[in-house]
Amino acid sequence: MSKTIKKCFYEKLTFKKMLEAHIRARKGKANKKEIVLFEMDLETNIIRIIDDIKEGKYYFGEYRTFIVYEPKERLIKSLPYRDRIVHQWYVEEFIKPYFCQRFIIDTYACLDGRGTHAAVYSLQKKMRKMKRIYSNYYVLKCDVKNISIV
Repeated sequence: MSKTIKKCFYEKLTFKKMLEAHIRARKGKANKKEIVLFEMDLETNIIRIIDDIKEGKYYFGEYRTFIVYEPKERLIKSLPYRDRIVHQWYVEEFIKPYFCQRFIIDTYACLDGRGTHAAVYSLQKKMRKMKRIYSNYYVLKCDVKNISIV
């Protein structure tokens, strides 16, 4: 962990920040049993997460796996709710402020204000520009999977 992040890690490990992370993590899932049970003793559960992190005792739980068939068959791995809160806290407090500003301008996935529509608009704009300059051009659509460096 870099000195900049290490310096403010515990400053950002507050009840308020974890509560905000809980609110983001439960969005669209508030009626699920796991979340309802967590919220029955919300304050204690959040304080327990904070204490575990501070004491170095926090470990991620086991992923639950299940298959979704729409729009195609996919294997989904889901973290326990407690871990999703920590994930939301960490992404919002460290990943976005320290790393997102270093991404190239054409990074769109999972960033506020940059979704699929913004990506499509940017691509169309670039395609129109290439059409004006070169008249013929190519677009490579690919998915990188299972990279192994030898």
